[in-house]
Amino acid sequence: MNKIEVVVRGSRLHDEREITRLKERLLSEIAQAGDFALEEVETPTGEGVAATLVLTGGVERDVLKTIAKIPSPVLLLAHPGHNSLPACLEVLARIRRDGGEGEILFGSPQRIAAGLARELRIASVWEALRFSRVGLIGGASDWLVASDVDRAFLKGSLGIELIDIPIDELIERVTAARPSRKEISRFAKGAEMVSEASKDELRASVAIYDALRSLVDERRLSSCTVRCFDLVTRLQNTGCYAISRLNDEQVPAGCEGDMQALFSLYVGSLLSGEPAFTANIVEIDTAERNLVIAHCTCPLSLATSYVIRSHFESGLGVGIAAKIPEGPCTLLRLGGERLNRLFVCQGTITGASEREDLCRTQVVIAVSDPLEPLLTTPLGNHHILLPGHHQELIERFFNRFLGR
Repeated sequence: MNKIEVVVRGSRLHDEREITRLKERLLSEIAQAGDFALEEVETPTGEGVAATLVLTGGVERDVLKTIAKIPSPVLLLAHPGHNSLPACLEVLARIRRDGGEGEILFGSPQRIAAGLARELRIASVWEALRFSRVGLIGGASDWLVASDVDRAFLKGSLGIELIDIPIDELIERVTAARPSRKEISRFAKGAEMVSEASKDELRASVAIYDALRSLVDERRLSSCTVRCFDLVTRLQNTGCYAISRLNDEQVPAGCEGDMQALFSLYVGSLLSGEPAFTANIVEIDTAERNLVIAHCTCPLSLATSYVIRSHFESGLGVGIAAKIPEGPCTLLRLGGERLNRLFVCQGTITGASEREDLCRTQVVIAVSDPLEPLLTTPLGNHHILLPGHHQELIERFFNRFLGR
């Protein structure tokens, strides 16, 4: 979805040629400022995001008739002249009085284009999420006592098909896999150092990736989560590299069968357009507003460098100790069986720690918002780290589709 359909309304009292020139100029400037197709239509087809350009005042009732055919929220485009903004204010007040939702996009062509691009992103993510196939491989880990989801909600409200796959099927594929030397070498040579992991463990970690990738492809999964500690106990290796690489390949993949965290990862990755990192929150300083997150599965595209280590808890197999660069970030978690609760905050990655009592990739984050809610009303353990600031986009998506 990359098209904006614009319905244009202007009063016949104004000079027709002048209004036509104004319309053409505004549409041209907005199109040039945005990375999307913009098309004037009389009636939206539903194939893109619909907006109404209000050229003049005096068209309020006409605009209300027009938007009656457009799904909520209504987008009104206003410019500084010809009483365009006053007309939009009146229309939006009526929309809200009647229980509807909407927004006025006003300002420079660049600002209006940015608002339209944001709406395109939200609509595109909703389309990608709905009716997708999500794999639950092996079920949830036993210690996840607050992270399940309502399957009826997923199917009925989101149209998501949850595909249950036995862990035995993944393990059988791992046993049969024959990973290429090239892939093993690429992973090893990309690291600053290979620490505890042996050559056999490196080979086995790539075999787990090959097996998991084959399941994703054959079952047509958009995302998946794995009961990964079964791999540790039964294969003496981990899914850390496999999960890291799938995320880099734009298949959101989560750990431990945590479904709430998986959908947080899935939505966050779609909205940001980048891979994301699922991690444990391991330390919180409410006074300084700092926290530390850690896990062994960081996508390598997020890292400036990495060391191949063993899995933290077991000392077996492969874990990834990555260095994520300093800079802006967003922390995200959806919660509740119907994903109708949200924790999100923006912050700055300020460094990393290298403690031996934590999972291998460790990230220190400073935030501006209070962190007390994580200690008083947590949604669960796993949270999602996204590069960049995306809080407004996440909140808009959540409020529109999930937080009802």
